[in-house]
Amino acid sequence: MKFKFLAAIALAAAALYGCDDETVGIGQFIVDEDYIPAKATSYSVITETHLLDSVFSRSSTAYLGKFTDKDYGTFSSDFLTQISCPEDFTLPDRIVDITNATLSFYYLSYFGDSLATLRLQVDTLTTAIADDGKDKNLYYSNLDPAKYYNPQATPLAIKDYTAYDLTVSDSLHNTSDYYPHVSVNLNKDFCQYMLDKYNYTIEQNGKTVHPYFKDSEAFINNVLKGLYVHTTAGEGSILYISDIYLQLTVKYWTTITNESTNTTKDTLVHTIVPMATTKEVFMSTRFKNSNLASLKDNKECTYLKTPAGLCTEVTLPIEEMYKAHSKDTLNSISVSFTKLRDASTSPYLMGTPPTLLMVRKDQMKKFFENNETYDNKTSFLSSYNSSNNSYSFSQLNRLVSKIFSEIRPEIEKGEPYWSTWKENNKNWNKVLLVPVTTETDSQGNVIGIENNLNVNSATLIRGENPETSTNPENRVTMNVIYTNPSNLN
Repeated sequence: MKFKFLAAIALAAAALYGCDDETVGIGQFIVDEDYIPAKATSYSVITETHLLDSVFSRSSTAYLGKFTDKDYGTFSSDFLTQISCPEDFTLPDRIVDITNATLSFYYLSYFGDSLATLRLQVDTLTTAIADDGKDKNLYYSNLDPAKYYNPQATPLAIKDYTAYDLTVSDSLHNTSDYYPHVSVNLNKDFCQYMLDKYNYTIEQNGKTVHPYFKDSEAFINNVLKGLYVHTTAGEGSILYISDIYLQLTVKYWTTITNESTNTTKDTLVHTIVPMATTKEVFMSTRFKNSNLASLKDNKECTYLKTPAGLCTEVTLPIEEMYKAHSKDTLNSISVSFTKLRDASTSPYLMGTPPTLLMVRKDQMKKFFENNETYDNKTSFLSSYNSSNNSYSFSQLNRLVSKIFSEIRPEIEKGEPYWSTWKENNKNWNKVLLVPVTTETDSQGNVIGIENNLNVNSATLIRGENPETSTNPENRVTMNVIYTNPSNLN
């Protein structure tokens, strides 16, 4: 028997079985006929702004500063970090003194006013933080630094700075090898403290060793537990710090040989010994936002705001779709979220989030804590398309079919049970759109996903129930292409 094409569909591309790489659904089937009839329909998607009290912020980038935006209010960033000590770290043998110690914060980019003056303060931690991954709360952006340092203690250092260093000539700024940074000189007491700690030695296997400098763990527990870096005055910029160095200027004796006279002479020389933050030691950024809660109830749009601010919650029309398609094969499901024009008049416009992660609401926390990557089944990625001003997600048939399989046993138990189950599982049909950054390998494959911690924002058209909405423009639709083999006879 040869099937005829039974229905014209709204999308011409689906006329000859427009489907994803993998078609899924409750009513999967296989045919070997010439044509497979397909139908198209759409459903309204409801969206709202979701306020994030914190995000998982474990990152190799540190953020520092404060900025006030007319629409999004004031936000600030500061961070806790440890300094790494290479295994079997040593200073020159005949060391005399540590004459200077400098903390340098290097950054390739920043947000805000390059000439705004801010004041940073560096405090030493009083508690060593175990970076063993067991306490996930350490890596959230609402971490309380007061638990780990003494606010009443004398700061290690204070420094006024601007994002664009006016003490450096424009000609140097414009060279390719210039690396913008804020450098903070530490006091002489700190230098002497470091020298005293280094000079403590023990004999081990007939060899003199410096036990406090044998590795990062020993250094953190016995020398420098860590640093809290924060702004105490001024606002106007946020630095995106990519490298942090503790640089020790060391004076020591060395023997110089005069080859012409074949004589030697002891000479005092200076060298700089760097110690750095690395991925092997703890670093976490704290973000504070104000005025974001007032944006949640905007009826015209939903918001995306980073860092650690707002994302968009999506309620999928799963129950309605199940009633209509529980026996169909879902060939393709897609949805697009349109970005509204940025109406801000600020001279410092925030960037548009380049990538969104769609993830089930109850799985977001686990997704980031476990360093998962998207699978196009329960999590999806979409890049911002500037040509149509939107974020588009496809292959959602895999997600919908998975939820179908989860709820089918509950629905079959009857209405009272089904209603109770929904009440006890309030997020069963909800996903979140979360701004993220991605890491790729040499072939362009995504191998890592993190919360986007740069200063970005976007407003999206809000999806409302068309039966109750007062604004017909507030509609987001999920487009479905499906087949129903039971109706082909």
